[in-house]
Amino acid sequence: MNRTCLLLIALGVSLAGCVSFTPLGPIGDPVEPAAISLARGAQVQDVVVSDPDLKPEQRAAIGHQLTDQISRYVGKSDYFNRVVVFPAKLADQDVLLKFDLTSLKGKRTPHPAYIPGALLTLTIWIWVDGPIYVDTYDVAGNLTIEDVNGKVLAKSTEQVKLEQNIGIYHSDYFNPNLGAAQLKQLIAKLLASATPQIPKP
Repeated sequence: MNRTCLLLIALGVSLAGCVSFTPLGPIGDPVEPAAISLARGAQVQDVVVSDPDLKPEQRAAIGHQLTDQISRYVGKSDYFNRVVVFPAKLADQDVLLKFDLTSLKGKRTPHPAYIPGALLTLTIWIWVDGPIYVDTYDVAGNLTIEDVNGKVLAKSTEQVKLEQNIGIYHSDYFNPNLGAAQLKQLIAKLLASATPQIPKP
């Protein structure tokens, strides 16, 4: 396929306009384990998704999907010495993690310089990794940590909001799981800011 055909295809894609999506993971494992592990077990309660832009059935399905992912992430993170999986009961010193994801927004739009850049340079813009898209993210949430009696031990609120340019060689150009890295970053920030607040047993 010659460069003219590639240019026409690329321009056609760019003219399709913006695409909105919901980051769903998979969040995978932590980049590095926690520096300090608490001598407590932890259980992840069913994740609540309260993003008002999502339909109720979407929020329920996403919450169920993310509960499994976040529970695995917590287990791998070493913030706690064990993860308690329902229907097992929490011990006296264990804690309950309540995640509420208030925003799960992603959008991909054509970069404003892409069309003129590609036309003026006869597609050289593309092959030298000039930006084709702009990906924007707004993921946010809260984490409340309670003891077995429902007493709040810690709370945190975090947000990951960014824009990034995407060229043809960027790892996200063909990424089918857009927003997974940003969602992982949010969960990591919530845990990192809440766990130091928990008193030692």
